[in-house]
Amino acid sequence: MAAALVLGGGLGAYAVYDRLSGGGTQPDDVLPASTQIYARVDLDPSASQKIDLFTLLRKVPDLADEAGITSDEADIRELVFPQILAASCDDVDYEKDVEPWIGDRIGVGANVEDKTAVIAVQVTDESRSRDGIKQLFECAGEDYGLAYLDGYALISPKQADVDQAVAATKKASLADSEKFSEDVDELGEQGVASAWIDLEALASIPEAKEALGTELDRVVAMGSVATALRADGDAIELAVLSGVDEKRRSTTKGTPLGKLPADTVAALSVAGVGDQVSEAYDSFVEELDRQFSGGAGDTGLDGTASDPSDALADPVLATVPTPDVPTVPTPAVPTFPTPTTEPSDPTEPADPFGSDPTDPFASPGFDVERFLDSIEAETGLQLPADLETLFGDNLTLAIGSKNLEKLPTLSGPEGLSTLDLALALTSEKAPALDLVQRIAKLAGDNGIPLVASPTDDGAVLATNQGAADEIADPDGSLGDQDAFTSVIPDGDAVGGLYVDIGTILDKLLEADPPADVRKGIESAKALRALGASSTTDGDRSLTRVRLSFD
Repeated sequence: MAAALVLGGGLGAYAVYDRLSGGGTQPDDVLPASTQIYARVDLDPSASQKIDLFTLLRKVPDLADEAGITSDEADIRELVFPQILAASCDDVDYEKDVEPWIGDRIGVGANVEDKTAVIAVQVTDESRSRDGIKQLFECAGEDYGLAYLDGYALISPKQADVDQAVAATKKASLADSEKFSEDVDELGEQGVASAWIDLEALASIPEAKEALGTELDRVVAMGSVATALRADGDAIELAVLSGVDEKRRSTTKGTPLGKLPADTVAALSVAGVGDQVSEAYDSFVEELDRQFSGGAGDTGLDGTASDPSDALADPVLATVPTPDVPTVPTPAVPTFPTPTTEPSDPTEPADPFGSDPTDPFASPGFDVERFLDSIEAETGLQLPADLETLFGDNLTLAIGSKNLEKLPTLSGPEGLSTLDLALALTSEKAPALDLVQRIAKLAGDNGIPLVASPTDDGAVLATNQGAADEIADPDGSLGDQDAFTSVIPDGDAVGGLYVDIGTILDKLLEADPPADVRKGIESAKALRALGASSTTDGDRSLTRVRLSFD
């Protein structure tokens, strides 16, 4: 519905402008309690929101210029709607036909079971809005239903859907829903844009059950998800509140990001997923076997053989890690007589393109077991046991700042030892050490020197012994660094992402890049750091993704 997209387009576009709700009727007040998916934007200023997102975004001049942001007081509607109208309805003029009636808030509510969706647009002049909305839909050549409730125009493709939504809302609005209200209150500041999804309700739909597969229980345990995009100090933050299941709560342990070495410029930590990775691997193998080894996946609905790559589009497989499955070209069969050759030496390795029965690609169908066996034989890995050990309770990759400026001039893999890269496993000690030692040997055989060492709670794999000792030290002080706290306020967070953008850019400038590259780096110097972290309180988890500015 193109005309509806013109109105709803503000949902994404307004997300670059932050003025919090100043009270009054919100979109959730005019949408029914049966709403399962909800999204809203709000441009109405609030005393609680002290920093305007435009102030932060204008610290990156190139970005601000491209978006047309010339002032901290710019009206995003004047930036966005004329562009949308020009692309879809050039017969409608924003200043004359839209600006006089459009308000500060826009919301969208959908019910997947009923297959209905309603857009709620705040209006300042109902009479003029009728004419403007009519022009938009006539321009798009589409039908629509329209009703008004508490200062909002409610729009849907069918009038019956709008009328039904109004009647239902008068009985109970989304704002009256206990689940919705509790999530919104716990999340706090709703910011410029927010959204809410009732995952438990969606997971009860047959199509969702089939698509989620093995992930169904985890999604149901999450219950609902609430998000908000907001400004906070010198950072832009996307906050996500959701439920967590009992298994995840009991296994989320490891070294907090704040305890990493002080000179860490990038870190990625994954906590509490060891068991999940093992389970996902088993499900993945079962699905591959079903698809490729004579099960339901061998033929399509028309009885023809299925393409093995089709399995990668399966919704169940979409929830688990998917390795690259190589496609081996079939050599042309020669038409000339084949000369007589001496019998092959049985000690020679099998030709992967020949008729060796152990080759997973030689038989008409893809042999999953032989394929996995070949990976284990080539790498020495033991699947899925090594995956479970690798991720364990916590897996953390940390990169230090030392010698980063030399990265562009490294001559070979042996040069990696001059950099500080370390991978720490919080897992059962003996299997963890055995695994990193095997990986180090495999890397060494290929010319990449790595150090494998035991730690108090697992093992570490690093480019040099110094980096290994640093990440194993439980008294690291990354949590005391200003760049870190600007994006990860809770230094005790276990699991997450941290990138010290400012220091990395400084190191790149030390490498004396070409003039055009230097210009791009210097234009991005207003960016300070990027961070993502999660904390758990009871049965709810709060994930915060933050981008801070200098």
